[in-house]
Amino acid sequence: MKLLFFDMEFADGRVPGSIYSLGYLMTDGEFRILEPQTDLLINPNSTWNEYVEANILAYPKEEVEAAPEFCDLFPTIKALFERADLAVGFSTSNDTRAMRKACERYGIEPFSFRCFDTEKLCRKMEEHRDAHGLGGCVVAWCGEKPDNRHRSDGDAYATMMLLRAICRAKHATPEMIVAAYPECESDSLQKKKPQAPKKKKRGKSVSRRPRKKRPENSSVCEAKPTV
Repeated sequence: MKLLFFDMEFADGRVPGSIYSLGYLMTDGEFRILEPQTDLLINPNSTWNEYVEANILAYPKEEVEAAPEFCDLFPTIKALFERADLAVGFSTSNDTRAMRKACERYGIEPFSFRCFDTEKLCRKMEEHRDAHGLGGCVVAWCGEKPDNRHRSDGDAYATMMLLRAICRAKHATPEMIVAAYPECESDSLQKKKPQAPKKKKRGKSVSRRPRKKRPENSSVCEAKPTV
């Protein structure tokens, strides 16, 4: 089994899909390194959040903006995920949503991959219920602080440390953990189901004439990268 541990960082939350780094490493089912820890820099083609720029960005902004854009790196990214049997992250819905949005920005057809969320897994565990965030969970389960926090490759490696520690504590393989907690697995293209609108309480019913439906606008706006 090939496990792709990954993490992403974003330039500005107001610009969906503004990914500026994708960190990863790949291991086998016994956590032996198959592909080393790597940070792939991506020009986000967007504005920058001030907090991100001051506290999270681990590279000179000029270096990141000189990197290829997502559309140029998409074949490399797709091939990376397709080499793995399972992609493993922490709070994966944020990353998979960003990937879908980045594809939308550049008019690219998104691809599907199996995804396992270690944050959800930690919530299911009886141990270390008070641990929060990737750093807190790694400290609780591994007894050490992760390196390179908020750098994508560092967080990807920390995610590997976390799953490895849980597997060792439970005397289980990754396959066994995934099988035991299917609710922590999802498809990358899976979207949250929209919540049904709440029904308003009404008093005595009053007969009303049905309103005529307005004709729907059939035009579709072409998605363009946001600058």
